Amino acid sequence: MSNRPTLRTVAAEAGVSHQTVSRVINGDPTVTDVVRDRVQSAMRRMDYRPSAGARALASGRTEVVGVVLPHNPGFAFSNDHLIRLVRGADQELAARGYGLLLSTNEVAAEPASAYRRFVQRRQVDGLLVEAGSGGESLPALRAAGYPTVVIGYPGDDLDLTCVHPDDEGGAYAVTQHLLALGHRRIAVVNGPAENRLAMAARLRGVHRAFADARRAVPDDLVEHGDFTAASGHAAAARLMARADPPTAIFAFNDGMALGVQRLLREQGRALPADVSVAGFDDTEAADLVDPALTSVSMHSVDVGRRAAQILLDLLDGRPPAQRETVMPCTLKVRASTRPCTAAD
Repeated sequence: MSNRPTLRTVAAEAGVSHQTVSRVINGDPTVTDVVRDRVQSAMRRMDYRPSAGARALASGRTEVVGVVLPHNPGFAFSNDHLIRLVRGADQELAARGYGLLLSTNEVAAEPASAYRRFVQRRQVDGLLVEAGSGGESLPALRAAGYPTVVIGYPGDDLDLTCVHPDDEGGAYAVTQHLLALGHRRIAVVNGPAENRLAMAARLRGVHRAFADARRAVPDDLVEHGDFTAASGHAAAARLMARADPPTAIFAFNDGMALGVQRLLREQGRALPADVSVAGFDDTEAADLVDPALTSVSMHSVDVGRRAAQILLDLLDGRPPAQRETVMPCTLKVRASTRPCTAAD
């Protein structure tokens, strides 16, 4: 006898009728949010996968959602944050009977190429677009008629539904933490220009923390990188060559923070006794490096899952109450930051 879950066993697990489970699977808008969440939770626990083929025939849909990562494949598939986003989206899509079609750059260094397959032909019912870079192609997707949810910042001139982490709040928490430890010469390694909206939000968080502490931001301690460890290493070299170098360095992603730590070790500096280091993303490496890296968790799986929920609700005729959904971040304090010992 097969142990695979059925409509009726899911219904028993959720405490509803099998007709209600069917209505949830088919996106019936009359089902309350409470009941829908209960049924979807039961489906995830039991690993129940509705028949996508049957749903597609009944609805005229492809039962597939496109996920666009406008990055080179090498970066996209090695970036912990992006992988977690996709994992969260896939979990939610699978629970509601949808498949996932992933697209990265077809042409190196050309973010728009990640969108091309969807602009040219109808392959999916809707799109989840990570807007870290390549956001200039969003109008083309909109013109093609795709229901779209942006993971990130679509830009002020685009009235698109978006989900993103609280970048400003996360950066504020890191900076406030470093200020509370007595650091005043806090350097920032900013991210690439393609991510300007997210990076601007993080920079606002830095400025707000300094303003709340009635301190001026040391603008001579801002460098830029491209999210790679190599760029963090190079930025740290420039920062530590200053006549008055920083006592703390806050890199806007963990990859650059790891490069910062490597440069400091190469220079023979004690970590974190000489220089505290903090990152952003809370990747798996943050907890493995020595000293373990203070960082900001963006709860990327939850962000991906929430974006998928909103898109599927859009497809079912239930638009969100607000265009922008901001997901909370959490500061994870580890051994890479400690009280400043330098004179103010």
